[in-house]
Amino acid sequence: MKHDEIDSGDFAVDLLYPSQQKRIELKKRRNQLAEYPQSYLKSLELETVAKIISSYNVHYTMNIFSEMCMDTDVISYRLDILEDFLNVPTLSTTIKRIINVMIENDRKNIYKLSEPDSFDVLNDAITAFDGYIECMDIMHGFIEKHSKEIKSVGVRKMFDFFEENYRNKHFNSLRTELGELKESIRNNIRSVTVAINLDERMVPVSAGIINYSKDPYILKPSLFDKILYHGANFSKDKIVKNMRNKYINSEATNERIVNTADENLFKELSFITDKYIQMIDDVLAEYQKIGFKDMQHINYQLEYYMGAVNLIKLCENTGLKMCRPKLLEPKLRTAKIKGIFDLVYMSESKVWNLNHNDKRSVITNDIEFDNNSRMYILTGANNGGKTTFVRAIGICQVLAQAGLYVPAETCEISIADFIYTHFPKEEQIGIDASKFTSEIKEFKIISNTITPESLLLMNESIQSTTPNECIEISKELLKIFCTIGVRGILATHLIDLVSVIDEINDDSDIRSKVCSIVMTVDKKTGERLYKIKKDYPTKTSYSGTILSKFGIDMSEINNRLSKSHYV
Repeated sequence: MKHDEIDSGDFAVDLLYPSQQKRIELKKRRNQLAEYPQSYLKSLELETVAKIISSYNVHYTMNIFSEMCMDTDVISYRLDILEDFLNVPTLSTTIKRIINVMIENDRKNIYKLSEPDSFDVLNDAITAFDGYIECMDIMHGFIEKHSKEIKSVGVRKMFDFFEENYRNKHFNSLRTELGELKESIRNNIRSVTVAINLDERMVPVSAGIINYSKDPYILKPSLFDKILYHGANFSKDKIVKNMRNKYINSEATNERIVNTADENLFKELSFITDKYIQMIDDVLAEYQKIGFKDMQHINYQLEYYMGAVNLIKLCENTGLKMCRPKLLEPKLRTAKIKGIFDLVYMSESKVWNLNHNDKRSVITNDIEFDNNSRMYILTGANNGGKTTFVRAIGICQVLAQAGLYVPAETCEISIADFIYTHFPKEEQIGIDASKFTSEIKEFKIISNTITPESLLLMNESIQSTTPNECIEISKELLKIFCTIGVRGILATHLIDLVSVIDEINDDSDIRSKVCSIVMTVDKKTGERLYKIKKDYPTKTSYSGTILSKFGIDMSEINNRLSKSHYV
């Protein structure tokens, strides 16, 4: 099933949208937002986050991220379901096991079954229906045991759906019809007597059924039997040789190659097997009336929630906390986040720590957007964590509106109508007229559509011209976005830019005040601390510590020169 088909279906059970109308509205919104700059998807490395949640269904998760849902009913609906999966650990594993059986049964057996032409195929169909009935029994038992623990509307709707089908007359008919079919097969024939005609060389040339019985056929082997079967190793009391291993499952084509004897026997016993075929048709008809036409969409949704639960546990095992965000109205344009961290860096650090002796820890920070500090200028030493922090803010916003827990200890956050990012590529750095023009054009697109309820994240923007021009243009851009009333951050190495803060804040037309924050360092050693505080930047970028990190040390160079003939 294609992802767009999953997104557009009308489903009896839906764990992402409380109604079909909500699903339609969010799909429409996603299509509308596709006309906006999509740079935030790459800048925030959201595909990496989607892979952490569900490596097999990245596209499906990215679709949810790109909705930037503003409907609190939908977001709360998802968060409530997520918490049911968190609080009842066996919920996801039970449903997943049941859904997997149903999907496999449909794919391999049930809906591909038109008319059985062998006992092997007939047996597979019976096994598939048996599996379905067992799944419904397991789900019914689970619901009876855990129903009181479930709080979310979404999971309760799913429970009601399963219970409705469990009590459905067609399910009861299915159970009855299948039982009668199995009983009929069990009691009709257990053995047949076959006559084989041989030619003058004792080679079989034809065969036919001369009798059948409800009991297994048992006969001790004679010398003739041993000659006929070329000395096969039979047990002492029977000559019947197992033929169940004479078929092959081809996973590539999902086709079964059945042994010829099975097919021929099925045809020869048509006076009995015709009845089985009719009974299978009756069972299939009852199954189709139950309503489980396709469970694939639930499977994708389960992956989404199970991945979210695993992510929360992964962070907890690392000593980090994720929390349920408290959603605030868009018009407030505020956020108060404690202990925020970057999921991308967290994932990278875990891989790094497996392969290196110098362990990397994930540092958390606090940030607050309010009437006194809605736009931040973030400065600090190179390699100090500015990009990581800006990315963490964006990921937190996306996950909150996707109905998931966010990477923070506590989080109160206004819903944003969109996230705009400007993270220039490395090749754009440096003085270049064409690159500078490109940057300005990108900001033109942003300024044409951004609103006071948007989130704007800028990382080392405006750096393709002279330092003085960079500061002047950045100042004008800040004025524009603050006048609009945008919430956001500008991470920059242009420390002189903070000198314009008072000028911007004194402007009576602005709706967002600017505040300076810095990434702190140890002033004695230059060690990056990756902690943010409200402050003004120092004049040094501690670049010397970066050179030392890569083995470029002035004292060592002087020592080398003193020993050479150049001195």
